Amino acid sequence: AWAKQLEVACDTVGTERTYTRPDGKVITVAGGPYGWLTDGEALLELVKEGVANGTVGAVDIPCKTTGTAYNGAGAQDWSARYCDIDLAEQYARFYDETGALIWESPIVSGKPTKSGSGSITPTGVYYITTKASPSVLKGFNDDGSKYESHVTYWMPFIDNAVGLHDANWQSSFGGTRYRDGAGSHGCVNLPVGKAADLYGIIELTDVVVV
Repeated sequence: AWAKQLEVACDTVGTERTYTRPDGKVITVAGGPYGWLTDGEALLELVKEGVANGTVGAVDIPCKTTGTAYNGAGAQDWSARYCDIDLAEQYARFYDETGALIWESPIVSGKPTKSGSGSITPTGVYYITTKASPSVLKGFNDDGSKYESHVTYWMPFIDNAVGLHDANWQSSFGGTRYRDGAGSHGCVNLPVGKAADLYGIIELTDVVVV
């Protein structure tokens, strides 16, 4: 029971975190696969062995997944280096290891519908799963028809399905375009030049907070 309580207290994957962005904005976010996840079975065996052997001392809690920082439950569990995608502002930023803003761009995110679903870009804490240049994105439109989009810079953070990429078909970015008919199928659309710059900066496993 004690081991289980410790596991629950330490896990951060999918939990609600509140953090202050370098520009001072306080944000609360939940969901996503990124974070610390305790290996419960390994922890239990570690405790059993320690008790049986009379071991005294500090040990690392075994984890299935780890983050790049740990500040306790409900706090930021990623380091200063990460990509921040603000759907309310329709703006994305990338901060380096020192917390300095080194890249920024207006975006066009997924389009909502009157029912509240649509192709809204999922919120949560993720990480870059792969990179590809060029790439072909395939999926289905709202009417069930198939689409095929050729992009030069593909940076997915939800499997290989949702990510940041260039969108030369967008006439402009930012504002309310995402809900005025120009919204994406869930991806984060970027100007070609901005996507190229980010592609040269962002690395595999870099954290993406939406």
